[in-house]
Amino acid sequence: MTKPGLHRGRAKRYIGILFQEYALYPYRTVLENLTAAIGLELPEEFARMKAIYTLTSVGFSEEEAEKILDKYPNELSVGERHRVALAQILIKEPRVVILDEPTGTMDPITRTVVANSILKSRIELEQTYIIVSHDMDFVLNVCDRAGLMRNGKLVKVGKPEEIVSILTEEEKEEMLGNK
Repeated sequence: MTKPGLHRGRAKRYIGILFQEYALYPYRTVLENLTAAIGLELPEEFARMKAIYTLTSVGFSEEEAEKILDKYPNELSVGERHRVALAQILIKEPRVVILDEPTGTMDPITRTVVANSILKSRIELEQTYIIVSHDMDFVLNVCDRAGLMRNGKLVKVGKPEEIVSILTEEEKEEMLGNK
């Protein structure tokens, strides 16, 4: 008989979570936020290469990625900070990434940039995302499958368009086109 809790946390290393209210370390450079600050101890040259690769997978050009490595979070735009936070999760190479309300506090331009970075990383890194969101416009743009929950219960899983078609008028008002 195995002890209760013996294997608890085994999946944790395979899952990356980015919360709506993410935080980068303000007194660390982008490179430090992507490596030492999260426990990745790599030789300097390899750390830079891996950071640039990960930053390009979330929508930065190689030149942009190289330029921001030595900057601090307060020197970046909101969209750049969000993409660095996503890169901070992806650099650990999780099998599944969970995003909690990724567009909750974003302006429309930043939402588009982040949506594109998620789509790009899905393709380039073959990444699986689970996105928790009330923003159905974002879900329609980014997801290939969606689930609708009501009162804590999963009602339906299908293509995002199918889910939108079964939303009540109140849900449509709350979740579509109001951002």
